[in-house]
Amino acid sequence: MSNPVPASLSIAELTAEAAELMRSAALAPARGSNPGLVHPADAAETTAALAGLTARLPELLDLVASFLSSEQAAGRIGPGPGEDPGAGTGYDALRAARDAREQLYEAGRTAALLAESVAAAAAVLAPLGSGRAVGTQPEPHV
Repeated sequence: MSNPVPASLSIAELTAEAAELMRSAALAPARGSNPGLVHPADAAETTAALAGLTARLPELLDLVASFLSSEQAAGRIGPGPGEDPGAGTGYDALRAARDAREQLYEAGRTAALLAESVAAAAAVLAPLGSGRAVGTQPEPHV
């Protein structure tokens, strides 16, 4: 599969696009024009794709947490321009960044467990994916 995503998109834009694609995939069975899952091979292929997606979540969460740490170390998280440092806004921003890093760390641990579980499911389902040639249209079950 080629990568149709423009290289100029930011990480925030890329993750927003990924979230929208996931939403569309989850809603596919509700739309009449898209059959959703039709063949057991679809379940195997979908789970394998989800295994790849979930395996990348811990790395992305760590990237965001590391960015916050480096921004704080560089002094870019704190009172904004013209704000009174004694007014508490800088402290609030530092506390928010710290709390966010802690939450991202926990999310990364949870995402790693999720990735392991989805990879295990994909491995179990892998034989179902060989039921038809890649690129062929599945026949619906009746």
